[in-house]
Amino acid sequence: MDSQLKRGILNICILQLLLQEDRYGYDIIKIIQSFFTDTEESTLYAILRRLNKEELTEMYYSEKSLGPQRKYYTITDKGKKCLNNYISSWHEIEKIFSELGIL
Repeated sequence: MDSQLKRGILNICILQLLLQEDRYGYDIIKIIQSFFTDTEESTLYAILRRLNKEELTEMYYSEKSLGPQRKYYTITDKGKKCLNNYISSWHEIEKIFSELGIL
């Protein structure tokens, strides 16, 4: 799969996972890798950092437990709007593909 296309799809998937519930990085990575098996952890952490920098997500630390604190990610209102825009664009692409006989 083309790397730019894949990165866009990963953005959608990560934001959708965070819309469902707050998650820590490793949890997100394991879910994403179950669908995109060739995706490196470093790639996903880079995407998480970028989403956070763009204020589409926020992060916070879990309360102390027996192990180290986990860094959790949550979707922001800006991230929800962005996700809705991504999904609208996806539907437009599906419509175009359908009309071209690709789907």
